[in-house]
Amino acid sequence: MIDKQREWRGKTVLIVEDLPHNYELLVNFLIPTGISMVWAKNGFEAIEYIQDVTAPADIVLMDINLPIMNGYEAMRKIKQIRPHLPIITQTAYAYEGEMEKSYEAGSDEYILKPIRRENLIKKMEKFLGNANLEND
Repeated sequence: MIDKQREWRGKTVLIVEDLPHNYELLVNFLIPTGISMVWAKNGFEAIEYIQDVTAPADIVLMDINLPIMNGYEAMRKIKQIRPHLPIITQTAYAYEGEMEKSYEAGSDEYILKPIRRENLIKKMEKFLGNANLEND
């Protein structure tokens, strides 16, 4: 059950993830928050979505290793279009310097895969407010 005063209904997350099973995992984590979700399968699709000024987006979950346009390039372009849109980088790469590289490209927060639901919610709350989910 969601506390109706603190849910994310009316908010939209752009999930930029090329792998369907990773996207589905994020959807399952986020359904209880009431947030609307939009799926871009690569950086180019994400840019196309963000360029539409009528397209809702309150936060972006950005994978790094993407086809067509990688997450670093996509973040740079997103920040040019919507500088204040929060981006959380999600990556399986824990190499030294990856976090710094993400922040330099425009990431506002960083999360390593495999993603734990409670960690994802906590990072998103920094930008969207408290989801206050019960029965976690």
